[in-house]
Amino acid sequence: MKKKYYAVICTFIAILTILVVCSLFIDSDGFSPFENRYLSKKPAFTVSDFFSGKYMDMYETFLLDNFLLRELSVMSFQSYSNLLYLDLFTDSELVLANVDVDEFVRAGGQEGVTDAEAGTEQQDGTPGSDAGAVSGQEGSSGNPSDSMTQEGSGQTDGAQLSPGAGQGGDDGSDQGQTDDGQAEGQDPAEQQAGTTDGQDQPGQESKENNPGAGSGPAKQEADERLNNSLIIAGDRVMMPTGAYNLKSFGGILAEFATIMPELNLYSITGPTSAAFYASKKYSTGSYDQSKAESIIAGSADGVKVVRVFDKLMEHKDEHIYFRSDVHWTALGAYYAYRAFCEASGQEAADINEDFTKGTYEPFLGGLYSQIYKMPQASRLKNNPEKLDYYIPKIGHQLTLYKMGNLKDSYKVDSIINTNFKSLGAYKYSCFAWGDQRIERIDTDNPNGRKLLVIKDSYGSAMIPFLVHNYSLVYVIDPKGFNNEGCLDFDAKKLINEEGIDDVLFCFSIYGSGRKIIRDSLTSLLLK
Repeated sequence: MKKKYYAVICTFIAILTILVVCSLFIDSDGFSPFENRYLSKKPAFTVSDFFSGKYMDMYETFLLDNFLLRELSVMSFQSYSNLLYLDLFTDSELVLANVDVDEFVRAGGQEGVTDAEAGTEQQDGTPGSDAGAVSGQEGSSGNPSDSMTQEGSGQTDGAQLSPGAGQGGDDGSDQGQTDDGQAEGQDPAEQQAGTTDGQDQPGQESKENNPGAGSGPAKQEADERLNNSLIIAGDRVMMPTGAYNLKSFGGILAEFATIMPELNLYSITGPTSAAFYASKKYSTGSYDQSKAESIIAGSADGVKVVRVFDKLMEHKDEHIYFRSDVHWTALGAYYAYRAFCEASGQEAADINEDFTKGTYEPFLGGLYSQIYKMPQASRLKNNPEKLDYYIPKIGHQLTLYKMGNLKDSYKVDSIINTNFKSLGAYKYSCFAWGDQRIERIDTDNPNGRKLLVIKDSYGSAMIPFLVHNYSLVYVIDPKGFNNEGCLDFDAKKLINEEGIDDVLFCFSIYGSGRKIIRDSLTSLLLK
């Protein structure tokens, strides 16, 4: 018996030793198609990080992401979970709380081409294989089971969640709402949407702004637990949100309109899919996204608000939103583009005649990467969707600027990045090459009309269609400037020097309410 024990112990020690030794030589596997995310990279050793403990924490995260046979273990775990999961109630809604919303927003292409990949582009003249990859993603474990709790379907571990409970937005840092109280002097449309402005902490309601709101630990817990949440319904994952902080957003646009009254200013607010496909609990009341356009219109004097919500509602039975991602599809963006053309008095291009269609498949988006360890993820994995893109037939040349200025640039062949090799969520950043700081698109359209688009990732999918209508298109993503920590670019100077005619603001409903967006817009437009 002792010999058997010794054999087991020696075998275990030998395996452990092999794993430890091999761990000293492994490197990052890069992108994991099974988890739909980029894995952590080996941290650089520094004495200060070692003695502070930071290096060991980062190395532990690296090992967890890159140990031997990791992909096999992940696949085995998913298969095991699927065997135990009896998916009988596919139409019921399951709410996931405490999700890292910023992570799946980045996975949708919020960062664009990294500097390293841009260097590859300049050296060999060909796009990098994963040019839409997100920088700064390496340090995240991406493990949704570490950060979320399951709610709904009777699975709650605290206060009862109500349909009107507070719901934070994209970055979880600056959104709040009211339930049933109405602030004195508040815009009627915003009262109906159940929103407040100027609040920097989600789930925290001011009695001054909301005298009728409830109070107490249960109320506060219910509000906070729906911040950064997702809804799984059937084979669709959605982000519920309301119309938060939009008066402040509209106020910035109105102030810019007074500074440059000669411009034609337009605003598009992209709803999330929950507005069309979630149950009434998460698409009405405090979650009613249809109020967003009216709220912005009420505060954005001098700006024409494009009514895209009703246009999208007319086509909700079509594939206008991804089931596994937070963004609209190219088709959904096209209907928003048509609404813009109607508002600006232009003729919209024909999606079938004026563009060449291409497809990436299979496609599993940023929301899937948040739930890949859950049994419900099999609904999406076993039924993946495709990502269609449309390249304008009209001649065009795209120039990308790596930094927040017009100095360091390089050119790419097409408005669409068609050279992705990964299987993951980052493919959404094929549209206009992700969220670049600045882009310039010269076209063969002879009309001489010039456009500036200021947008988040929702706007990226619209850019290829806008190319058809203008001789020159500039694109600015304000978040990129904030990431540099240097907000000294003046969009007004660019507008005056290039003779821009139209300015289009195109943000998602959650992007419009983000403090990072408002701060960046203030710096870009109002200084």
